[in-house]
Amino acid sequence: MGTPSVNPRHWTLVGGPAGDEVALLLSEDDETGLRVAWFGEWSGGAQAAPIHHPRRQRWGARLDAASPSAMWSGEGGAPISAPALQYQREGGGWTFVPRRIEVRVPDAQRLEVVQTDDAAALVLVISFHLDAATGVLEVASRLSNPGTDGVTVGWCAAVELPLPYWADHLLDHAGDWCAEFQRETRPLGAAGLLREVREGRSGHAHPAVLVFGDGVPGALGGRVLGMQLAWSGNHRERVDRRPDGTDVAQLGMLPLGNELKLAAGASWQSPPAFCAVSRQGLDGLAARFSAACRSRVLPPSGQRWPRPVHLNTWEALYFDHDMDRLEALAREAAALGVERFVLDDGWFLGRRDDGRALGDWSADPKRYPDGLGPLIDTVRGLGMRFGLWVEPEMISEDSELYRAQPHWVRGEPGRPALFGRKQRVLDLGQAQVCDHLFAVLSDLLEAHPIDYLKWDHNRVLTESAGAGGPGHLAQVAGLYDLLDRLRSAHPQVEIESCASGGGRVDWGMLARCHRLWSSDSNDPVVRARIMAGASLFAPPEVLGVHVGPARAHTTGRVTDVDFRAAVALLGHFGLELDLLELDVAERQRLGAHVQRYKRLRDLLHSGRHATPVFDEDHLVRIVTAPDRSRAVAIVLRLDDRRPGLPVRFTLTDLDPALAYRLTLSEPLPEADRRPAMLVGAGDFEPPGMVVGGAWLASAGLTLQLPAPQSAVVLELQACG
Repeated sequence: MGTPSVNPRHWTLVGGPAGDEVALLLSEDDETGLRVAWFGEWSGGAQAAPIHHPRRQRWGARLDAASPSAMWSGEGGAPISAPALQYQREGGGWTFVPRRIEVRVPDAQRLEVVQTDDAAALVLVISFHLDAATGVLEVASRLSNPGTDGVTVGWCAAVELPLPYWADHLLDHAGDWCAEFQRETRPLGAAGLLREVREGRSGHAHPAVLVFGDGVPGALGGRVLGMQLAWSGNHRERVDRRPDGTDVAQLGMLPLGNELKLAAGASWQSPPAFCAVSRQGLDGLAARFSAACRSRVLPPSGQRWPRPVHLNTWEALYFDHDMDRLEALAREAAALGVERFVLDDGWFLGRRDDGRALGDWSADPKRYPDGLGPLIDTVRGLGMRFGLWVEPEMISEDSELYRAQPHWVRGEPGRPALFGRKQRVLDLGQAQVCDHLFAVLSDLLEAHPIDYLKWDHNRVLTESAGAGGPGHLAQVAGLYDLLDRLRSAHPQVEIESCASGGGRVDWGMLARCHRLWSSDSNDPVVRARIMAGASLFAPPEVLGVHVGPARAHTTGRVTDVDFRAAVALLGHFGLELDLLELDVAERQRLGAHVQRYKRLRDLLHSGRHATPVFDEDHLVRIVTAPDRSRAVAIVLRLDDRRPGLPVRFTLTDLDPALAYRLTLSEPLPEADRRPAMLVGAGDFEPPGMVVGGAWLASAGLTLQLPAPQSAVVLELQACG
């Protein structure tokens, strides 16, 4: 066992529901110094109790008597591993080896570690907040420069955590435009992971998230640990194996070049990282993250209920704006039960295609000779709210704003401009740019009863900012400040974050917005898989998903409206298709799906979500009411790689002591239904099948959907 540690001390935070607690333990002794001893599942309460302090290992070419290690290890100290802090002082100096370390306890759920390196003239404060209700850990770092000259920070992690011993697999997420949140699982070996995103936003390809499992992470069971960074710009994730065999994960905002400078006396605060552990697999992890997002991240107005059905005009009209057609579309939308009408791109000065007019945020006088007022009056007169698309961070060279203020654009003198979607980027690091955007948008919101902004961002950041250098941090800071100012001035307006779809799906945006557009793909097969990935990190009610046209515009796949509407139940339901092209029967059926969503949305957006099946052919989403009196099962057959194979799933959140009546959640009366593509569908017809909760939790249901791109929605109601 070795000799006891010298003067051991430790601090414990415990949180989470009773019986499912997690704990963060900090430990310190005179030999090994201060460290995170454990973050993971816990059953010991918060009382002080002895814990094991491993002795420093001496082996081969390692240091004989290294100084005690610090948390957020810096360059030049011990252990010799990937540093969590890298800097360069103007007067010389790059090592961080703090000699004064203090642990503060602000309250029962918070710890602060203050590390001071007098020789480096730096103070690093690490804050931990373990939420008592959800068990989600929020971590952030703050770096201060009490020295007499400046410091350039190359890296300062928001979080550095040792992984539990059982975390031997990585569930990673990759993707692209229209293919966000694609899951990849692999063993977590000694080689670890190093990933950097440098496009100026959190990104389609690699969002700032990590998930680790005890074996391959499963939906219903097993231990998993998830981490995500609440930041909308460049980021780094890395996992390194230290000489003692511990895997250590870091997440943080990634500075480029010398853009993060601390003048003498200045401080910098990292964006927060959120970490959660579940003993109930991925479903349990999603439940923790959803609860924490609702209670601690979303702004109070982000909790608005119910989530309204809205129609977005993009895939209905594109740039073909005509007042008669728009008013006819609005009338059809209202007749179907749509509650919000969102006018997408093409409404502003001279905007005929994507090559012009970005920056000129006033109604096009040729298409809207009397401004937006008449259309808004029509929409509101039909009982709907009105929303509007904007892309304030971008600019077209063919615009009045560019001709007046070309120096507001990111670029490099003497180099050809780089375009993305024929547009360039406004430099939000310049205060006058943000002031202009605030004034223009605020005037627009004051002039019209606009309830909703779809805020888009359609290209990556390139070239230099106006002050020289990357300027990516200043760009995000300017964005956040602009959103905060608009929300303060217009609290009644909801904001949707879009970045070519899911290019900015992160909690940094959710702290300022109400909805995330998770992808530009309205292909329901593609979108169902995206929703399964994104729902692990954000509540489903903030993830927009629309019923698009029968032929998907991004893939050309043709699917029926029943399948598309079932997929749209996975998030915040909306429409994005030309209703005027539908025949009477199609409109009737789509309207019935809208009404079904309205009937189910309170349950869909407040119940506990489970995804017990997500395989090569099927996706099953189950939502159970908090009191376990009812549930909805959305059963999707996406593909036909294993024809004829039924899908089996359990419903583990129901009350095992109750019986439940199962019925098909058809949108139309029986006489108007299409033939059910479900083997054994008669079992669910009125009066419905009655099955015990214990059976459903243990043996579950077996269903066969013979055709790919088909869906069944089941409703379960407790009997008696």
